[in-house]
Amino acid sequence: LAGILIGILTVFLASRAPAKRASGVSPLTAVSGHIDAAPVRKAANTFFCKVDSALGIHHATGNRKNFLLVTASFALSIILFLSFSTTVDFMKHALNVLHPWTPDVTLAATDNSCSLDHSLPAELSQHPCVKRVYGRMFAYDLPATVNDSTTTAMLVSYDDIQFKWGKKYLIDGSVSDALAHTGTGLAVATPDYNHTSEIKNGDMVTITTASGTQTIKIVGTVSECPFNTENGEIILCSEDTFRQLTGLTDYTVIDIQLKRGAADEDVDALRMAVGTGFTFSDRRADNQNVLGAGYAFHLFIYGFLILIALVAVCNIINCVSMSVEARRRQYGGLRAIGLSVRQLNRMVISETLTYAVSGSVIGVAAGIALNKKLFTMLVTVRWHDVWKFPVLELCVILFVMCLAVLLAVRSPLKKLRQMSIVDT
Repeated sequence: LAGILIGILTVFLASRAPAKRASGVSPLTAVSGHIDAAPVRKAANTFFCKVDSALGIHHATGNRKNFLLVTASFALSIILFLSFSTTVDFMKHALNVLHPWTPDVTLAATDNSCSLDHSLPAELSQHPCVKRVYGRMFAYDLPATVNDSTTTAMLVSYDDIQFKWGKKYLIDGSVSDALAHTGTGLAVATPDYNHTSEIKNGDMVTITTASGTQTIKIVGTVSECPFNTENGEIILCSEDTFRQLTGLTDYTVIDIQLKRGAADEDVDALRMAVGTGFTFSDRRADNQNVLGAGYAFHLFIYGFLILIALVAVCNIINCVSMSVEARRRQYGGLRAIGLSVRQLNRMVISETLTYAVSGSVIGVAAGIALNKKLFTMLVTVRWHDVWKFPVLELCVILFVMCLAVLLAVRSPLKKLRQMSIVDT
């Protein structure tokens, strides 16, 4: 109903000015087709460009109301595209999509202790169906002191591949430092959507373990990890740092990612190979369901962005076609006094570029401001990701605008070139 109402109002508003102008023309003048043109109060500026290009710019800016409306419509397409593109980042965080660390099979200690043999990942990686194996050691509810305040911390070990994945979610600091230097770690900024970590990059955290009280330096902050906690902090560290702080050497969880095409028989073979005494979870079916939901949301989000781009293309083509058709008699007169086809091309292209450039400048300025505002409201407030300049989105929509300009001028110019001067 809202769409129908907007469509009707748009048609009435669009037809009002032409209808009013047409009603003021006498029947005799309308039949003869010789309508007096509006008086020219200001000539085209030929100081910066040739006369044909200057006339094209003059045609675009001569009617201020029309120029503002067309420019605003071009700008609106860019604003919509840049604003709605923030939903892509929101979707990646809000939707339970498959992260790089998502396993197909998980081995977990039944009592959440570090009881899975540290040599098990190397043995499992030899299986022909296994693509990648990575383990983690956990130490829960460790008394911790940071910035003169007492809290608890969950210490988790990462290996090389997990630190590599963590770079994607780095907010501040360096992942490489946590991997290369013992006694250092990464803080997770959002252990829970309603909890904000008090640890910052550069803080020293004092942790009490079974091996005694030791200090770990925070050298970076990440926005996400494969787990969360309602209370306390999460600290990610290298395996060497974890063993140094806790004295534990075995894993709590071992995750396995399988190669494409792995069958149920392969998973059964893994189950038999590792034996019993821990929890064995096959998560392939759940991963497929999540993947299907992700595809559906991606189709909706990106489909809407494509729709906005198509609206921009159709709008530009329509505006240029109507403008060229409205000035066909004028172009015929110019050609009759010596305007060449090449000059005609430059005139129409200059007019179209005037609309496109003006709309792009306004659209980019307003669109980037809204993009940053919406990103802060949708993503930064919840997941602490820092807004980055939307280079890719900006390049896409500007490319679409340029492509639309080329398509818009092609057909009208072809028609004008094929018509004789007398017919024009």
